[in-house]
Amino acid sequence: MAIDPIRLMVVYAVITASLVLALLVRYYGDLTYRLMATLSFIGHLIVSLLLIPNVPYSWDISKFHEAAVAFATGGPVTASSTVASFGTFQGLLYVVFSPDPAVVSVFNALLAVLVYPPISYIVRQLYPNLSDRSHGVMTLVLFLPLPFLFFAVPMRDALSVCLFFVFLSLSIQCMLSRDEVRGLVLPPLWGLVYLLRPELALVLLLGLAAAGVVEVLRALESDISLPALTTLLGGIGLVGFALFAELLYSFERANYQLAYRASGGAVYLEGMQYTSWLDFLLVAPARALYFQFAPFPLHIESIFHLLAFAATVIVIILFVSAVRSLYHCEYDETVAVFLVVVYLAGIMGYGAINSNFGTNVRHRIVFEFLLVIMAAPVIQRWELVFRQWLGVVPRQRGKDHEEESETEKFNSHVHAGRQHANDTEYQKYSEKSD
Repeated sequence: MAIDPIRLMVVYAVITASLVLALLVRYYGDLTYRLMATLSFIGHLIVSLLLIPNVPYSWDISKFHEAAVAFATGGPVTASSTVASFGTFQGLLYVVFSPDPAVVSVFNALLAVLVYPPISYIVRQLYPNLSDRSHGVMTLVLFLPLPFLFFAVPMRDALSVCLFFVFLSLSIQCMLSRDEVRGLVLPPLWGLVYLLRPELALVLLLGLAAAGVVEVLRALESDISLPALTTLLGGIGLVGFALFAELLYSFERANYQLAYRASGGAVYLEGMQYTSWLDFLLVAPARALYFQFAPFPLHIESIFHLLAFAATVIVIILFVSAVRSLYHCEYDETVAVFLVVVYLAGIMGYGAINSNFGTNVRHRIVFEFLLVIMAAPVIQRWELVFRQWLGVVPRQRGKDHEEESETEKFNSHVHAGRQHANDTEYQKYSEKSD
């Protein structure tokens, strides 16, 4: 019996991605990450190769496939710039392996696993005093249900999210370490994000600008008070609105996109149109809430809607946990401003245009992971409580004492106070902790 050569090349793609993963996890992470990454990778392969081809949803898989085939065969690519950009990446995979979307799913599975290392780095920089022995953040990043599903779909989500967090982590590293040489990587990396998702690239610029201002204020030893931060966020918001209006959407295009996206079986705020730019500002908070938390109970009309609603419950819990963590725990102000600006600008920008929660669940993956990052102290506390309930404790010295200290630290109601690892106050704190 002859073996289909296209399917054989898919097998070669699985072998190649598996070898790359094995090489990477050998030099990064502990045994837990290696195990979890392997399980996540296998799970993505099962979902992408067995489940996705049999679900009654096609998404935009055909658009990317057609653009990739055109690129691989040297034909004209007539798709939009963002589709053509991912089509180029997909076309390269087609040239090396075979023109089958399953090949993309295989490498999406690899990218989905590689999202965690940059996120882990950001968590450590945001909360310098947080213990690094928690695996709750890792579990959520690798196994959150809807991101897990959509990373298995042969589209651009896995690549764009991975590049987004790589850029975010490298930006933070360059700012905190003052490493100008490493910063040379940022412009081309930002360009890749822009080619795939221009809106995310512009949001990153806003966050980078806000974090840069905070770093300047710290260098000048200025007091970074709540009113000062509020003024900073307001100014960044105006800049973001100008970028949205001038670079992403004209007034006519914004209304066209609003009407275009208000189609299908998962629509909300149907029939809404903007009559002035002031309308954008007035409805932005409400539409941001719809983007982040829809569907609501009255939207549920199918099994897919019910699954999306179940995911929304998780998002609400993460949002509350993120707010609580930032309120109660010590954090790095530069990193916190960076993340908060990116989060707020992102959900408002997407919320202003998106009108379909079926699309939202894909577009908000980035922002769900940002909530996971900001909620890390609460997530760690949940893990500690869960471990105590199971009678399983982390394998480190002074286990019982450290677990109690972790819970007490979280409940201590210490307000925001940024501390670099090389600051005198932080060193004193570390000495006392030791």
